Amino acid sequence: MAYKAEKHVRFSPVSFRVHWYEIALAPIIPLCNVVIAVLVYPGWRTARVKWEPEMTSLIEFLRSQTRPVICYGWHAYELLTWLSFKVFPQELNPTAIGHDGFLSRALHRAGTWYGFPVYAYRRNSPVRPKEQLIEFMRNERPVIGLFADSGGPDGQVRQGLVDLAQATESWMVPMAMRTTPALAVGSRQRYFIPLPFSSVTAFHGKPLDGRYITRQQCKTMLEKLESSIDMSYGKSHAI
Repeated sequence: MAYKAEKHVRFSPVSFRVHWYEIALAPIIPLCNVVIAVLVYPGWRTARVKWEPEMTSLIEFLRSQTRPVICYGWHAYELLTWLSFKVFPQELNPTAIGHDGFLSRALHRAGTWYGFPVYAYRRNSPVRPKEQLIEFMRNERPVIGLFADSGGPDGQVRQGLVDLAQATESWMVPMAMRTTPALAVGSRQRYFIPLPFSSVTAFHGKPLDGRYITRQQCKTMLEKLESSIDMSYGKSHAI
């Protein structure tokens, strides 16, 4: 794969509107990025990372592709993804997909500090977010990290993910992460912050051809992956 992303935040170049409260909250965003980066740093420096199956097979697959690749899983794994991919070649680190809202921007710069480029779509634009992402992926054919339950903690794969994969003829790789020990943050929408000297195991399923994928198939593959993890490692190992 020829794609090699620069480690910075890129916003979709479409026209957009800015609400007054977004302007008011803007000065807080850099502080949020610093806080998140500081919380993750001890675990990032000391965590032991393991991939199953061995990451060599996934690296070879990513390097052989000319079509985009979507690594997808649940939002709870977002911070653990930073640790999981730190052992990958830098040019294969996935581009994180975000938006221009406050909560997403609170993660953007921290993600780039840990080696992950960010592409953010504009929510308040005459161009629909899905169309913005389709244009980006068709032009650059990247490896991206797009989390399937973005928009809510209901454990459902969004139809937009499937539409995006079909429109861009992407491969889809289901992923899950487990770590111990970790700190759970949030009530309904939880994130897991790895603690110092934690053990992180990243799991990846068989690549799926997104041209023919359905929403239910995406969800089923994630559920099968997580079920096999819990059977092999026990629920005590789960985040």
